[in-house]
Amino acid sequence: MPSIEAARASFVLPGRTLYRVASPPSGGDGFLAVAALRIGTASIPMDLWVTGSSDSGEVCVPLDILQKALDSIGFRSTWNATPFTWAIQTPTSRADTWGFPVGTGIGAVEVDGSLVTRLNVVPGVDLTSGWNGVDTAFLPLSQVSQLLADVGVQNTWDGASRVWTWVPPLQTSEPLGPSQGVEQVRSDLLASGANIVLRNLQVDGDVIVAPSSDGSVSLDHVSIDGKLVILESSGAPIQLTDIASPRIDVDSEGPVSIQLSGGAVGVLDVLPGVGGVQVASSKSSVLEVDDFATSAVVLAGSAYESAEIRADDGVLKAEASLPLVRVQASGVTLTVGQGQTIGLLQVSPAVNGFSVDNFGTIQFLVNSSPHPVSTEGTGAVEAAMGAMTTSQASGAAPGATGA
Repeated sequence: MPSIEAARASFVLPGRTLYRVASPPSGGDGFLAVAALRIGTASIPMDLWVTGSSDSGEVCVPLDILQKALDSIGFRSTWNATPFTWAIQTPTSRADTWGFPVGTGIGAVEVDGSLVTRLNVVPGVDLTSGWNGVDTAFLPLSQVSQLLADVGVQNTWDGASRVWTWVPPLQTSEPLGPSQGVEQVRSDLLASGANIVLRNLQVDGDVIVAPSSDGSVSLDHVSIDGKLVILESSGAPIQLTDIASPRIDVDSEGPVSIQLSGGAVGVLDVLPGVGGVQVASSKSSVLEVDDFATSAVVLAGSAYESAEIRADDGVLKAEASLPLVRVQASGVTLTVGQGQTIGLLQVSPAVNGFSVDNFGTIQFLVNSSPHPVSTEGTGAVEAAMGAMTTSQASGAAPGATGA
């Protein structure tokens, strides 16, 4: 297995470019300022465009430097001046940018073919080839910084010294990690290919896995300070053994099967558009499952503290007992498996339509919505507050106390 340092690339950055900048679209004053961009041990001067005052103005960075820097770390990007569109291609060909602020402005940013955000664009001219130069643009550093972080490039901006530091992701398609001990990765980690094996690692950032369709994924004793992102479905269940992560994002267009064995997870997010998720857990701890998908999410085993259904027409199948289930969306279906128990089932006031196929036990159902909860099946609702109907009769279910 290669070492972490051996897997890292060397980065070659371009020299400084001179610019002429037009007035920003919003008007007002602006000025050019010299800064530095650092990637690894490489550092180059970089001109900034700052609108307003030097203390509180918006800092904008030159697009051509951004593109060359991204190219040096394995990303690709293109700029279309008509209309203003910046298209980024990540090494995994898919990125977890869900929840990124929509933004406003004349410029658009696409990542791996999907529109992610809009931003302001300050037109400029690259003077390297003479005064007439080549048209370019300056983009807001704050938005670009957040976007880079979402696609795996950790970065920090020091406004006092005007230094922008990038920590590129470690990229691997080979097994990574020592057979004994623990090795530290001081960046995000992008793993792709047919056989993703990560073991005995401490990752100071995110771990992003993108297996091939017939591939396999195995993480064993991996501690993640950021989040684990699953971008693609694999041919076999994703094996997560004794991992520790505050968050897992499942963001795959195809179905995903996850087997958790040991370890601890803060939040498991199933994101919109995911083609179905099955989670089997043994001796693990998952504090919360947040379901934003309309396709079925199946939870089995014993690990979960709570689940929240946030997508209209979502489907959650509980083949495990859950102390708490919250329903925040309409048209949702919850299935409680035979022999399983839901401690508290909460339905929010805004829900319009929610049905339960109950073959287990719901100890307490609290419906804060004016619309009745529809229950079917052979299971029991031991106590209830709010409107509820059953397949046998309207009102409180047998053995339940209606409000």
